Amino acid sequence: PEVRPDRPATSSPMASRIGLVAVVLASPAYGLIHNPAPSSLRSSVSGLSRCVSRQEVLKLIPSALGVSAAVASFPPSAFASGGATAGRTTSIPTAKKRYFGRITADVKQFNAMGDAIKAGDLSGAAVTDFWATAGDDFKTAGYLLAVAFKIDGRIPPDKIQQKRDHDALMIALGKLQKATSKRDAPGSQSAFADVREKLDVYLKGVELPESSDKMYQ
Repeated sequence: PEVRPDRPATSSPMASRIGLVAVVLASPAYGLIHNPAPSSLRSSVSGLSRCVSRQEVLKLIPSALGVSAAVASFPPSAFASGGATAGRTTSIPTAKKRYFGRITADVKQFNAMGDAIKAGDLSGAAVTDFWATAGDDFKTAGYLLAVAFKIDGRIPPDKIQQKRDHDALMIALGKLQKATSKRDAPGSQSAFADVREKLDVYLKGVELPESSDKMYQ
C-alpha cells in the first residue's frame, strides 16, 4: 500500500524514526546510498521523501544507528529463553562457586560439634562456635544455594525440592540448638543424629558429598 505522510504511524516514536530513515534513504533523491531501491519502493516513498528535508534525515540517522548498535551489542544469552536449561547453565554454577566453600566450612564445624556432643562436652568451643558462625551461615548460604536449583525461573521457592530439604534441615537444627543450650546430653546426641540425616539429604540435593566424606575432616 502507498505510504501517506499525512497518516499518523501507530508504532512507537523510535520505531517510526528508524522506519523513516530506512525508507527515505532508499530514495535516490538524497544520494545517501549507491544502489537505488527497487522501483516499487521508490514509487511508494516518493511522496514521503519530498516531505522530509535532507537535514532532518541526517539528524535521525544517529538515533536509528544507535538503536541498531545497542541491539547488536547484546550477548546472545540476552535473547535466550528462560526455560529449564537456562537455570541449570547459569544460576547453579554461579551458586556453587559462591556457596560451596562456605557450606563445606560449615559442615566441618558441624562434624567438630558432633565430636564434642559425643564426648558430652556441650559447653565447649566446638559447640558454641558452631552456633555463633556456621549455624547462621547454614540459614543464609544454605538457602541461597538451595533455591538456585530451580528448573524454571517461574517456580516459587517452596516448590524447589532443595529448598524443602533446607527447611527440614533448619527445623532439625533448631531442635539441636535447644538441646545443647539446655545441656541435655542424650537429647543433643539424638538431635544431632537427626540433623546429620537431614544434612546428608540436603547435601546430596545440592550436589555435595555427604557429611561423612573426608573433604569435611
